[in-house]
Amino acid sequence: MRRVGVFLAAGSGVYLLILLANFPAAKLTGYLQQQYAPLAFHSVTGSVFSGSAARIEHDALVAGPVSWTFRPSGLLQGRLEYHLQGNAMQSPFSGNVAIGMDGSVHARDVEVRLDPAGLVELYSPIDFTVTGRMAVSIESLELRDGFPSQLTGHFGWTGAGVVEPVSIELGEVAVLLGSEPGRITGEVSNTGDARVAGSLSLSASRDYSVDLQLTPGRATSAEVVEFLESWGRPEPGGSYRLVDNGRL
Repeated sequence: MRRVGVFLAAGSGVYLLILLANFPAAKLTGYLQQQYAPLAFHSVTGSVFSGSAARIEHDALVAGPVSWTFRPSGLLQGRLEYHLQGNAMQSPFSGNVAIGMDGSVHARDVEVRLDPAGLVELYSPIDFTVTGRMAVSIESLELRDGFPSQLTGHFGWTGAGVVEPVSIELGEVAVLLGSEPGRITGEVSNTGDARVAGSLSLSASRDYSVDLQLTPGRATSAEVVEFLESWGRPEPGGSYRLVDNGRL
């Protein structure tokens, strides 16, 4: 009897995988659009097991093309888990994303390459022209009601610099990502001639806070110092504190 039970369980598992392999992806994406509006999928092909979408939109965020492959191991945690890869904001990304029975969204081992100029254009309250490339690494992320309730990760900004309204080189900038109740946080540091340190935060209601301390280096121009004197608050040691709050 025990052997029969094992065969039945194995057969049920194979049957489930066959269903997933042939179940149209559009059925699942249609359900996701209803549950996570204003999420939208365009030109969906393939199955729930393995498929793709030419374009995925959520508010101002756009990704595509995006492909997915089902990961059966997620079922052990009561989740539908997929490995995703594609492009977001014209930059490549990959990672594992899962949907829990309670509707929560989980992500892990996500790697994204970004153009910082695109981020400035979308989110910065001040018009900056920047240089360099960003690499974002999300170790774990849990979304509830469309906002991270838990986040660990970091991103690095290589060749970081500002060209306009002033010119300043920041070298390698690192931001350690984390979360607090109702908001995500970032701790900033760098290795450039001009030093920057401080914190960033963003709440579920899109209220942001920036608190940075910038210390001019030997190569910092008088133009930059003048800019800091007009925008920042002088601090001991020749640094300037830049504080800004608002809503995105």
